[in-house]
Amino acid sequence: MYVTLGIARGDREKSKAYRATNYDFFGAPVGLIFTIERKLEIGSWLDYGMFLQTIMLAARGRGLHTCPEAAIASYPDIVRRELGISSDNMVICGMAMGYANPQAIVNTFQPPRIELSDYAVFLD
Repeated sequence: MYVTLGIARGDREKSKAYRATNYDFFGAPVGLIFTIERKLEIGSWLDYGMFLQTIMLAARGRGLHTCPEAAIASYPDIVRRELGISSDNMVICGMAMGYANPQAIVNTFQPPRIELSDYAVFLD
């Protein structure tokens, strides 16, 4: 993706500047923050992942685009402080929501795909 953006390997200044766009939700009009109660067990994390995907699919169904952002969870104390979130909750991620700009260079990036057989095994 950084090659698509014209950011050379080792260009720490441009890399840092691009990563910083996570924290304004890439300019999207909506930024969502997701938390989970610390006391919930691992099965709840699976449910939460499906919940996030459902939000993303519902948004697409209404013509919106989303971008989940793990980077938001790197600064949970700031997020908790700014939003008044109890320390009983873990900050999981953020999500940008809005209309993608098809002219934005980053939106032309197509990550390579590996074959299904490279990551899944089907047993008869």
